[in-house]
Amino acid sequence: MAAALRRLSSGTLAARGAAALVYALPLALALPLALGEALDPAAWASLRADPQLPGAVGLSVFSAVASTLLALAVALWLATRLHGTPAWQRLGAALGPMLALPHAAFAIGLAWLLAPTGAVARALAPLAGWASPPGWETVNDPWALGLTLTLALKEMPFLLWNIFALLARPELAARLAAERSVARTLGYGASAWWWRCGWRQCLPLLAWPVLAVLAYGLTVVDLALIVGPAQPPTLAALAYADLQDASPERNARGAAAALALAALLAVLVLCAWLVWRAAVPAWTAWALRGRRPRAGTPRGGRPMLGVLMAVYGAVLVVLAVLSVAGPWPFPRLLPEIATGAAWQQVAGAAGTVGFTAALAVAATAVSLAVVVAWLEATPARWDARAGWVVLAPLVVPSLLLMAGLYRGALHLRLDGTVLALVWGHALVVLPYVFIVLQPAWRDLDPRYEATALALGRSRAAYRWRVKLPLLAAPLAAAAAVGFAVSVAQFLATQMLGAGRHPTVTTEAVTLASGGDRRTAAAFALLQALLPLAAFAAARAGRR
Repeated sequence: MAAALRRLSSGTLAARGAAALVYALPLALALPLALGEALDPAAWASLRADPQLPGAVGLSVFSAVASTLLALAVALWLATRLHGTPAWQRLGAALGPMLALPHAAFAIGLAWLLAPTGAVARALAPLAGWASPPGWETVNDPWALGLTLTLALKEMPFLLWNIFALLARPELAARLAAERSVARTLGYGASAWWWRCGWRQCLPLLAWPVLAVLAYGLTVVDLALIVGPAQPPTLAALAYADLQDASPERNARGAAAALALAALLAVLVLCAWLVWRAAVPAWTAWALRGRRPRAGTPRGGRPMLGVLMAVYGAVLVVLAVLSVAGPWPFPRLLPEIATGAAWQQVAGAAGTVGFTAALAVAATAVSLAVVVAWLEATPARWDARAGWVVLAPLVVPSLLLMAGLYRGALHLRLDGTVLALVWGHALVVLPYVFIVLQPAWRDLDPRYEATALALGRSRAAYRWRVKLPLLAAPLAAAAAVGFAVSVAQFLATQMLGAGRHPTVTTEAVTLASGGDRRTAAAFALLQALLPLAAFAAARAGRR
């Protein structure tokens, strides 16, 4: 590693080009292969003839747009009311565990929490006089409301995390503090300043995270299988079913559906840009006129924060109870007996747990090595120029990307191999590692290096004895995030692994969609505990 860093840090164009190629090569290989299959006219004709297509498109667009807007609105509302208070710092500490909880585990817990036979219905049964489950449709409903709510609740911490990091930037924080002081002098409260001035400046800086949330909501497969509608399913679930089929014709139709998702995403992004361009003049005009609001401290943020944290806590409690539940007739609040049958099945799958952890460690190590090499080999201005390549896996529809990677693995005879899985996981993990590590790495004071060189130390000694110890905390945080992202991967594992290498996530999703809720809860809880252990280890390592 030291030799690699010394070569990359030489500053030559060839070294920098090699670092950029590591990012661009998988995309350059995968996307043309996926497009080649997706552009088959017969596949498009078959897709258009599918009677489920209109409903699938409508459900996909609705769930993605509604969940993104809801998550963004609540995240901005919480930041408006909590920023600058002790509760804001508590929120920052709570975001790590919230982000560590994988999407599939959260969906399984929330599904049973809100189901007609779930914990909420059982708690309300004595008050409502229910002797049998109510007839509400909270998950797998035909309107995708359960999927929309699940996506919004799970993506809210991600947006809050990005807002937290954005407002912590020294130069931006200083400018916003000065503007807020001026607004207070003019009689405007904190809430009025945020909506009239602060968010107008910050929202463009959140474009990439919001786009990632929109792209994920539009193309998510595992959540659609767990809590999404079935007849018709979302377009992503429809495409996934075709891509998993043994028929080449169905595979081609699945690739066409994945490309349709990419086109839908492009249309939604264009619409969002047009809405923003139209809204900015009206927003500016509103900010400059109107009655001056009464100054005061914004209220209401703490109860909402409490609700959000309570939902995440309830999901974990429900998973724990359900995983050991024996007979549990409605409307009993607790099961009649506890049983360890589900955990016995988990214990029998110890190899799956070990493989999941090993795969996550390998993908995270590869991603960390590539990101560190990039940050050492390139100047800071390259981050902005090549950022779209680094962040592309976050916004390119995952089905299209994985379909292309699968085709590439077939050509290279790597399909179903561990190497292909590490490759696919690393491609998804790498953007998150970059997002976490890049600010701290670039903000390190260059005077440390100048002092070390002035004292006669080599650059290699400076990196290993000064720079890496100073950056140990960001490196540990990036490793924990990367580990959590890898553990949560469903699509990459299923497609590149060809179903030969099950992980905790694939087992949890398969069991949940198959109706085995107790064993699914056990695997989902284990899926949540693995990332939480990684975050705990990262926190302990920083002390």
